[in-house]
Amino acid sequence: MKEFDYIILGGGLSGLTLAYELNKQGCLENKTLCILEKRKEYSRDKSWSYWDFENNKFPSCVIGSWDSFSITLNQKTINITCPQSPYRTIDSKKFYDFVTEQLRNNNNITTIMNCDIQTIESHVIRTNKGGYIGKVIYDSLIDLSYQTPTMYQHFLGCEVETDSDCFNENIVDLMNFDCPQDGGLHFFYTLPFSKNKALIETTWYSKTIKKQSEYQNEIDHYLREKNIKGNITYSEYGAIPLNLTKNNKESSSSKDYIKIGSAGGLTRASTGYTFQAIQSFSEQLASNLKLDRKLTVPNIRHKKYDFLDEIFLSVMEYEHKSMPIIFFNLFKNSDSITTISFLSDRSNWIQDLKVILSMPKLIFIKTLILNIYKKIIK
Repeated sequence: MKEFDYIILGGGLSGLTLAYELNKQGCLENKTLCILEKRKEYSRDKSWSYWDFENNKFPSCVIGSWDSFSITLNQKTINITCPQSPYRTIDSKKFYDFVTEQLRNNNNITTIMNCDIQTIESHVIRTNKGGYIGKVIYDSLIDLSYQTPTMYQHFLGCEVETDSDCFNENIVDLMNFDCPQDGGLHFFYTLPFSKNKALIETTWYSKTIKKQSEYQNEIDHYLREKNIKGNITYSEYGAIPLNLTKNNKESSSSKDYIKIGSAGGLTRASTGYTFQAIQSFSEQLASNLKLDRKLTVPNIRHKKYDFLDEIFLSVMEYEHKSMPIIFFNLFKNSDSITTISFLSDRSNWIQDLKVILSMPKLIFIKTLILNIYKKIIK
């Protein structure tokens, strides 16, 4: 079996970001790293969006950047500006290419593509490409047998190119709730890359994932309704489990087997946003290793967000038809920096209070009491 100092299971966003930071911060000068990735090759399969509070970490990978976004409900639209933290979108293929090119120059890094992981026994990984032993394992694989999510954010996005100008390229349509709400929270989301090119996504928050044909029917209906005529040049599908805890495998007996990415609880439960959390986690983890604090796993999200998101998801589960007006009022009644900071894990207690005060009190208090009761009777 081949032995490495570090093994990363999964070369997606979290795995490649961690490898990038380990390499960038000089953690691999005298250490070896192996990335095990099931894909045969990288292709564009995702678009990652986030409010950028940093200094545009991956500028060559950004395919869209906006200083404004809108929320629509009952044909009423509020426009919100955010020049201090622009909303950016990254093309996954550009990101994969950029990072793999950076890693290619380090002979201490090995990437195994088309690698199916068959068994994991402590630090021994058996695959269709052979066996590997790692002193430290970073695992981005989600094991749903360990914990079944009760809520998903699931979606289909289609990139549409039109012959005529159909889109306002200066503003993201972040949430358009003027669509059926039966079966869960539902909205359309539009990223306008130009006047005649946009990614249009139908997004749901619910327990049940739909067939891809159902999402496609929703997209087709939306295009007809908006009189948007063009060609679909790219599609992406996803189902993000929203309430996975930080279920670090073997955490009770070993700090050398660490779950990362969504599997490590880095997805924000109330929004599905993950990109920025992965960046912060990977930067801090690499910094800890460089300073010989390898046993220190970063805790990049304050526990207050877990508490608030638990209530938020419960409201979404039991009162999902109230969620459009809740989201609409959240953006309407709070200043943009407060709301964006809260959704991006960067809010202070004053901003948290502003967000809480913008919520309907009765629904959230009732849900809080119900959650407490459920924990008592368990």
